[in-house]
Amino acid sequence: MERSKFFNLAMFMLRSVIGGIFVTHGAQKLFGMFEGIGLEGTVKMVEGIGFPNPYLVAVIWACIELVGGSFLILGVLAKWSSAAIMLTVIVHLWKVPFIHNPLMHSINIEYNILILSSCISVILLGGGSWSVWDT
Repeated sequence: MERSKFFNLAMFMLRSVIGGIFVTHGAQKLFGMFEGIGLEGTVKMVEGIGFPNPYLVAVIWACIELVGGSFLILGVLAKWSSAAIMLTVIVHLWKVPFIHNPLMHSINIEYNILILSSCISVILLGGGSWSVWDT
């Protein structure tokens, strides 16, 4: 295989893994699938970390994860989907540690850094030619 085919395969795999993680998280937050908390639980979580209008924030957050993850898997606006997913991770890192643990021992910061760096890779390199519609 030539180098560009490996690149496209690598970007497809990266998009699929990140997208799959966030489709799962979004489905947990919106519908309670995969042993998730559902929309009601998500609203309580968002309220607990101090956002105003928790219902609206919960719906937006869950939809970004579900739709952004789906778009990332398909390669639809992969750079924008990655940026949206990054936003949810950054908000999580910003809000959650200061409420639950200021030293960030219990929020799996390594996982969040891995997601952020993967999203940055997609933003910088694009989704690859195995994307449905990437700009």
